[in-house]
Amino acid sequence: MIIGIDIGGTKITGIVWNGKKIVDELTIVTPKNLLLFEKSLLKLVDFLSAGKKINKIGVGMAGLVDPQAGIIKYSPNIKFVKNFNLVRFFQLNGFKQVKINNDANCFARGEMILGQGKKFKNFLVLTLGTGIGGGIVINKQIYRGTNNAGAELGHMVLKNGFWETEFRKARNKKQHKQVGRLLGLALANMNNIFTPDAIIIGGGYGQGHWREYLPQAKQVLNKYLFDKTHKTQLIISKLKNAGALGAALL
Repeated sequence: MIIGIDIGGTKITGIVWNGKKIVDELTIVTPKNLLLFEKSLLKLVDFLSAGKKINKIGVGMAGLVDPQAGIIKYSPNIKFVKNFNLVRFFQLNGFKQVKINNDANCFARGEMILGQGKKFKNFLVLTLGTGIGGGIVINKQIYRGTNNAGAELGHMVLKNGFWETEFRKARNKKQHKQVGRLLGLALANMNNIFTPDAIIIGGGYGQGHWREYLPQAKQVLNKYLFDKTHKTQLIISKLKNAGALGAALL
């Protein structure tokens, strides 16, 4: 059995994956400082591993991650974890095998292996939550770019600045149509660059409010498509805990 953890700016979800299904899970609020962050992670894994023999953990972390060194280099919504060695932290607390990666990258892995991404060769993922995460799958391989810093689709620059910044403003004001307009522009850019088979949308906001933002997004997307003969499928993720699952699958 493997523990998979998805660390976001608002919440942290942990699961136990036995190779076929989730056998236990727990979600906690993301702490506001490093000391509470460490204590909360230990309580989370203690709860998940109670009565089980588990020595493997996979972690998906929002932000810029160095998987080889095991370090969180920077997380825009959890700034106190800058340069924190998450792999060493778990190893010092009894877990022999620990792997980490970007959270949206883990979401893409979960979709590719267990979700709706299984049927596509080339697809993108977007996680709309506290911020915006992105993942790129090309020929069934996850693309992360040099220094693992690629696929930061939320940092696409739209008219007034970073898409993620404008998304957060509209989301906080419950301006769902504005979220849709911004998403439509971003989707058009992604389609015109990658022409993927599909774009899969997840995240708390992405999966919770799609009825309110998706019609507007499709309208704007169709307006700016370069190749109007190519029909990229827009899909809302149906996979529960895709990020934590993808982390376990590391």
